[in-house]
Amino acid sequence: MLSDAEDLEPTKRYEAFSFKEQARPSQAYLRLGSEVILLQAGFLVGRVASCHLRLADPKASRVHASFMPVGASWVVQDNASKNGTFLNGRRIKRALLKPGDTIRIGQTVLTYEER
Repeated sequence: MLSDAEDLEPTKRYEAFSFKEQARPSQAYLRLGSEVILLQAGFLVGRVASCHLRLADPKASRVHASFMPVGASWVVQDNASKNGTFLNGRRIKRALLKPGDTIRIGQTVLTYEER
């Protein structure tokens, strides 16, 4: 048993963190013509007012696609749309994005960028 007089080393405490969270791109954007839209988690694109990016595109579904951060990257996901979501010309259900990728939703073309 230790007495009060004995010197004890202080307890070392460590703080846990998620490396993936720290590695997320500082800012991710969608470019639509000259307009630049900052992405946020759960970003929705479609025709309804509740979407973050509302398209006046008859070929786009009501809630056509969503964008989500995954670790240090972003993912685009088709939300079971009738006309599909296309990444660099290929129809996708879900795909990892890289700077310069083009996403077509209906007849609308978006470009993914990071800064």
